[in-house]
Amino acid sequence: MRSYSQNSPEALARLVAMAILADGRLDNREVDWIKHNDTAALLGVDRDTLIQVLLDCCRDVINEAEQERVFLLEDHRLARLADDITDPALRRVALSAMLIIAKTDGSVSEGEQSLLRFLMSRWDISLEDLAAA
Repeated sequence: MRSYSQNSPEALARLVAMAILADGRLDNREVDWIKHNDTAALLGVDRDTLIQVLLDCCRDVINEAEQERVFLLEDHRLARLADDITDPALRRVALSAMLIIAKTDGSVSEGEQSLLRFLMSRWDISLEDLAAA
């Protein structure tokens, strides 16, 4: 997967893209949510940049899959993406946006739950912390 600068809007957008892909498919309801709500502004990017980062994330996964089987939610991959966000406030923003996106299709899938749990554990953030923020 391509690299982004630490705490960059693109690194935040990629985490949202991972939340969209975590259940193994692109759900139009999640993409529509991004298009019609202020998710991009919350992350500090414009909507086109957020969509581009989502497409780039998909391309990166496809390119990796051409060489070997890809496990999107492997700990080493998630750790690398999580470590791109070091600012505690940005971590809460990312998790909040990801949780909202995960819920837009009516349920939080097992993959989405795994991703959210991993990040919450890695960043030591609880649901109570998110609610308070």
